[in-house]
Amino acid sequence: MKKAILYSSRDIRVVEAPVPEVGPSDMLVRVRVCGICTGELMDWYVNKKAPYTPGHEFVGVVEKVGPEVVGFNVGDRVFVHHHAPCMECEYCRFGDYVHCDLWRAGGLEPGGFSEYVRVPEHIWRTDVLKVPDHVPDEDAALVEPLATSVKAVRRAQIVKGEPVLMVGLGFMGLLNYEVAREFGGDVWGVDINRDRVNLVRERWGIRAYLPEDLKGTKFRKVFVNPGTPAAVLSGLNFVRKGGSLILFAPLPPGENVNLDFNRLYFDEISLIPSYSAGPDDTRIAMALISEGTIRPSRYVSIRVPLNRIAEGFELARRPDVIKVTVYVEGEPPEE
Repeated sequence: MKKAILYSSRDIRVVEAPVPEVGPSDMLVRVRVCGICTGELMDWYVNKKAPYTPGHEFVGVVEKVGPEVVGFNVGDRVFVHHHAPCMECEYCRFGDYVHCDLWRAGGLEPGGFSEYVRVPEHIWRTDVLKVPDHVPDEDAALVEPLATSVKAVRRAQIVKGEPVLMVGLGFMGLLNYEVAREFGGDVWGVDINRDRVNLVRERWGIRAYLPEDLKGTKFRKVFVNPGTPAAVLSGLNFVRKGGSLILFAPLPPGENVNLDFNRLYFDEISLIPSYSAGPDDTRIAMALISEGTIRPSRYVSIRVPLNRIAEGFELARRPDVIKVTVYVEGEPPEE
């Protein structure tokens, strides 16, 4: 089969490799479409894992099942989460799935930017979902990022009608915007890039502004979507007393933010981090997509075949590009 290997953040190549062997409790999935995650564009994050095959936003078709696999058959179209918890440990008991040791171990071989992926038992039992026939491949591939938005919005505990601000209007900021609105928030967006503000306003009707347009405006919930100290501080400036700052992305190692502790204390501002998603979030995300409430694929800017994945990664870094998807099987549709 063909698979991509990321040797560094700026060096990703397609190579020939054996199809993963399937054990009695494994499932083999033929990948159709995989999205390039914003986390895979963070140099510090991917370089520490290189070399490896990235890709975790994908949809595929079951190609083979071991004799111990139940509930799935060859030909089923499926969304596959790259992590799944044990559902039994102390973390899982309280819904803190991303802290489960099994969840953190992952288990897919090799990754979504390959023609075939082996899915072990603990993943297919817990967080592989069949895709309804009417859901397009691209939307099914983007269940995972939408699930991370669902988790963040649920952790924020948005009250119907309360003012919510999204700092940063890239792909994840836009998904967070849509989910927060679906959960009842009065949602606004802000971005430092004027072209992006104009784009999301004109193409998708997002209530988007430049920071200077919102000077003095305060919000009860503020989501910081980019992983930069400047974005965190900008977000904090928009939080009103009694409000919350939702931290959606990590900072590079060694980079910290100097926070005014007394302001946090006396203004009772909560810091709420939200990392990845669990099986409850993926099911909500799949339902939102299946019902037509949210269509993540509408934000896809560029589609490339697997043999052009290096170009896709470079294009995904451009400020005028919202989302890039890779067609692992076949050619992407004409724009």
